[in-house]
Amino acid sequence: MSENNQNMDVAAQNAGTEDVAGNAIVQASETAVATTPQTGTAYITQLLNNTFEDFQKTNDGLDLDFVYMGSWLTVDKKGDFVDKDDDSIKYKDHIDVIIGKGEKRWSLWGLQNSPEDGQLIVAYKEKEDAITQLEAWLQENPEAAERYSVEDLELRYMASVVPVDALTEDDGIPKIYIMSFAPTATIAYGKYAMRVFRGAYKKIGIPARTGLTSVVTRLSTEEQRSRKDASASWLAIKFEAMGLFKPEDYTTK
Repeated sequence: MSENNQNMDVAAQNAGTEDVAGNAIVQASETAVATTPQTGTAYITQLLNNTFEDFQKTNDGLDLDFVYMGSWLTVDKKGDFVDKDDDSIKYKDHIDVIIGKGEKRWSLWGLQNSPEDGQLIVAYKEKEDAITQLEAWLQENPEAAERYSVEDLELRYMASVVPVDALTEDDGIPKIYIMSFAPTATIAYGKYAMRVFRGAYKKIGIPARTGLTSVVTRLSTEEQRSRKDASASWLAIKFEAMGLFKPEDYTTK
C-alpha cells in the first residue's frame, strides 16, 4: 500500500492537486453516504454498524480502533487488489464492492523500503490528536525522526468496503476491508460519488440522488501519468457503478 499511495501522492504534487484534495474528501464524505429509499442502503449500513458495534462490545475496555485492527485492501505492484494481511487472497485488477462507510482521518503510512514500510503509524479524525500521537511515537522511535515529521500528516479518506461475493458467508460476518485513498484517488472517488448522485448511471437503473451504499461499485486500476512530467506514473484506482445493490442477489444461495 505504501508504494502505491506514495506514487499517487508524488503524482498529485506534480499535477498540483493537493489544494483541492481536502475539498474532494469533504465532497466524498457528503455524497457517498447520501441515503435513498433503496433497501440496499439500510442493509449494508446496518450490517457494518452491527459488526463494528459487536467488535467494540466484544473488546470492551480495550480501547481498540477498527481502523487499526481491520483488514486492509491494497494494490500490489502488478495493479491487483490484495488482502494486505494475507497475500494469498487476490482479486486481480478489479473487485466489485459495496462502499458502506467512510470517514476522513489525518494519517501517516510508513515509507517504502523503511522499517515501517506498509505500517499505519497514525490515523485520527482530529489533526491535533494525530500530531500528539505522532510526536509520542517519534519519542518511542527516535531513529525514525529523520524520516517523519508532523508535516507528513495527510488528510485521507478511509472507506469500509464489502466484496459482494463475501455476503454469502455462513458466519454472518462478511469480509470487511478498509481502503485508504491517496489524494488523487480521493478526488476521483468524490467525483464518482457526485456522478452517481446526479444520475449519471440512470441507463443501468441507478436513479439520481442515490448514495454509494446503494450501489455495487467496481474498483479497478490503471496506469496514469503526470501532465507535467511524463516520466512520473502511478497506479490509479478507478470507480465504476455496476448497478443497484440488491441484497437478495448476493445473500441467497
